[in-house]
Amino acid sequence: MNKLLLILTLISILQNANAQSHPENPPQIPDYPITQGVSAPFAGFIGDWLVVGGGCNFPDKPAADGGSKVYYNQCYAIHTASASPEWIRTVDFPQPIAYGCTAETSKGLVCIGGMNTDASLTDVFLIEKDEEKKKGFSIRRLPSLPLAINNASATSIGDTVYITGGNQQNSKQILLRLNLHSEDSWEELPSYPGPQRSQPILVNDGKQLYLTGGFQAPSESNKESILSTDMLKFDPGKEEWTYESSIPDEQDGEKRCLTGGTGTQTQNRLIFTGGVNYRIFKNAIEGKADKDYMRHTPEWYRFNDDILLYNYTEKKWRICPDIPGMARAGGVILLHKNHLYMICGEIKPGVRTPNIIIFPMSKIPTI
Repeated sequence: MNKLLLILTLISILQNANAQSHPENPPQIPDYPITQGVSAPFAGFIGDWLVVGGGCNFPDKPAADGGSKVYYNQCYAIHTASASPEWIRTVDFPQPIAYGCTAETSKGLVCIGGMNTDASLTDVFLIEKDEEKKKGFSIRRLPSLPLAINNASATSIGDTVYITGGNQQNSKQILLRLNLHSEDSWEELPSYPGPQRSQPILVNDGKQLYLTGGFQAPSESNKESILSTDMLKFDPGKEEWTYESSIPDEQDGEKRCLTGGTGTQTQNRLIFTGGVNYRIFKNAIEGKADKDYMRHTPEWYRFNDDILLYNYTEKKWRICPDIPGMARAGGVILLHKNHLYMICGEIKPGVRTPNIIIFPMSKIPTI
């Protein structure tokens, strides 16, 4: 190899290395193995392993044509730091399940509640990395919830897991807590105030919890739905709920609700994205949508594609508008190595996607 060719080769190698490590060149991973994608799966990181399981879709006939929803028990994992990452089939849940919620902990992923075609569930599982197992992971049961819950949200502070919101048995609105070091039983904490919040977002700042979004469906006694446009805060030390803030309106001045959205947190910010459009969704669940409601293009439904940042120290919001791939309901946003991962979800009612969107935090402004 002549000297010039050697120099050019070294330059090419260095350029490729820099491109792969540059924070604005996120890792690339293939689509989720369930080809039509799923909504409302369990998802989280164990080290550099992204683990996704459960979820549901309409594989045989579109929902708009009366298709039946199918629930899955499969779990897959992918090593995101690999040079050529590939999905592998890991341990499965004992039964098909979706609409549960996940909390990342040092012990593994805590997968809580959910539902399938048969029932709303109380099951809680811990997915752990286990090199002695053939598939590299193991799954075991944790104490069951004291009541069935689906479409809720969960978060963890250290190895203490919290869950609230959703459709709770007997229309309750309690907050539950489990200490993974004792694994005794779930502790019931004060109920959140106000209307019910199905499909909310629960996050934390390392000390306190923040509950935002969600909706209360119409009932026989009240034909009008309630879509929450505010955020509540819970202090575990005082065991007290307080009002924290209102969710910023859309750019055109319409209300924003974040129902069906997803969230995570950094050391000084809460991050929210996804979810349905307030007006369009409210009309739909109150029976006011047109007969072709399920047949519009994804853009028509105006799922939220903004990233909302809340600085909980300064109590300030900032909106990062029009982020590609964030306009999903029932997706899961995760933060790993300074990148946001948007996992699956609906791109319109009844239509899922297998795409995993990776967005660098370096492109999000500070507040």
